[in-house]
Amino acid sequence: MGKDLQIGASDYYERLYEVEEVHWWYRGIYEAAHRILNTYYRKVKGLRVLDAGCGTGFTFTWLEQHGSPIRGVGIDISWHAFPFCRRRGQHILLQASVLELPFKDDLFDLVVCKAVIQHLPGEGSDKVALKEFYRVLNPGGCLLLVTRSSQKTGEEEDKPAIYRTYSLDEVRDKIMETGFHILKLSHFNMLGAMILTVRRYLRHGRKDYEHYGYRLPHRHPSYLQWLNALLYWVTKGEAWFISRPFVTSSFGQTIVVLAKKPASSH
Repeated sequence: MGKDLQIGASDYYERLYEVEEVHWWYRGIYEAAHRILNTYYRKVKGLRVLDAGCGTGFTFTWLEQHGSPIRGVGIDISWHAFPFCRRRGQHILLQASVLELPFKDDLFDLVVCKAVIQHLPGEGSDKVALKEFYRVLNPGGCLLLVTRSSQKTGEEEDKPAIYRTYSLDEVRDKIMETGFHILKLSHFNMLGAMILTVRRYLRHGRKDYEHYGYRLPHRHPSYLQWLNALLYWVTKGEAWFISRPFVTSSFGQTIVVLAKKPASSH
C-alpha cells in the first residue's frame, strides 16, 4: 500500500503539483469556487488576493484563467511549497502562519483559504485564523473558505484523526461570530461516499496504488481515465447547482463558504 505523505513535506507538494490541475476532485472544487464568485462577487479586475495556505500556487493560476490579472500574495507554513509556486509564475510568497498574518489591516479584496483550517493544531485555532482573515480584508472584501464536512461518508476508515471537521451549522456560527456576513454556504461533493465505495472496489487486492494525504488517488490507470473525466463532469454539474441563489446542498464531503466583511466594519 502506498504511504501517506506528510502535509508540509516536499514530496507532499510535489504530489499535489502533479494532481491539482487534472484530478476531478480539485477541478470540481475550483469550478464550484469560480461559479460562486461569479454569482456573488463580481469584482474581478485587479483584485488584491491573499492565498492563505497557498500550497503549489494553483489558486492564482485558476483566478487568472477565470478573470483579469490579480495582485496576489501567497503564504504557506512550509517553505517546501514555494518552488512549486514559482513554477506557476507566483513569486510574491511569504512563509507565515494563518494564525498570525504579517499584513496590516484592511489590505486585501479577497482571501482564499482552501483545505487549511481543518489542519490547524490547538483548540480554537480555527477561530483565530478567521479573525486574522477578517482583519486583513478590506471592508466589503470576501473570504472564500473550503474545508472538511463532518458528515459520515464511508471514508472514515481512510481518514487520519488529525483532521478537524465541521457541520454547516458550526461553520455558519464561527463565520458569523467573527463578524462576516454569509453570502453562500453549502456542502459539496455529495457523491463522495459512492465514489469512495467504487474506488475501494477497484483497488481491492492492489498493494501499489498511489495516494497523498488521506489517500486521495492521484493517478488513474489508463483504462480508468474516462472515469476521471466523468467524475469531473458530475462535480461540474454539482458546482453549477450549488452556485444558484438560495440553493444549499445538505450532503457532501466538503463545505464551501463565501463570506463578506461588512462595508462598515468598525
